[in-house]
Amino acid sequence: MKKNGSLIFSAALMMGVASQLLIATSAQALDKKPGWQTDAEAGVVLTTGNTQTNTISLKDATAYGWLPNNFIFSGNFLTASDHGIEQAYQWGLGLRYERDLSDRLGVFLGELLQSDKYQSIQQRYATDVGGKYTIENVNGLHWFVEGGYRFTRENYTYGSSNNINFIRLYHEIEKSWTKTFSAKWWVEYLPNLSHWAGYQFNTEVSISTVLTDIFSLKSAYLLRYYNTPPGAAEKTDTTFTTSLVAKF
Repeated sequence: MKKNGSLIFSAALMMGVASQLLIATSAQALDKKPGWQTDAEAGVVLTTGNTQTNTISLKDATAYGWLPNNFIFSGNFLTASDHGIEQAYQWGLGLRYERDLSDRLGVFLGELLQSDKYQSIQQRYATDVGGKYTIENVNGLHWFVEGGYRFTRENYTYGSSNNINFIRLYHEIEKSWTKTFSAKWWVEYLPNLSHWAGYQFNTEVSISTVLTDIFSLKSAYLLRYYNTPPGAAEKTDTTFTTSLVAKF
């Protein structure tokens, strides 16, 4: 039964960890239109008896647009425990300003604050500035790229800190195959200007099925790679998740 409990906890934890996607990336899922809109996710997994697990995951991206401007606030929180022993604790906040210069070209400025103590990150501050170019946005196909600069300061749980300069390259393509089914793939590459070996690479493939005007079901596979992680953290994290999404 202990083995089964470990498998159940691992599955629950994987569902929650997906909420720790890059905040900037999550915010981009919102359409640009005037007024308020929200994209929210919530997940709770509780088991008792032979297994005692507790996983809570919350995520939100709220945007306010007055074209051609767009402000996006995003946040996420994850906690997980197994038999009362904490296994994960992470949170993040983000604010991003976007301005369209034309139908295809835009600029953005963003600020991130993140924490993940089980990856030895006490606080991570990141400032993004760059441009966005839309390749295609017709017939259910949304395809764009971004390029820019990111300054990051990481404060580690073991007492030291590090300032890092990145170039940020981002690509996203989403296709609606029918009125109720769509697929998306994004990839992000962060070359490290301060230390070339310290690059990061992130990518995700997902599919979504619309259930109602508000709710949809999403399945996603996420890979995050940090070539020189802090402390004794692993270089690669992968997550497969299925989640319920509310958009209004």
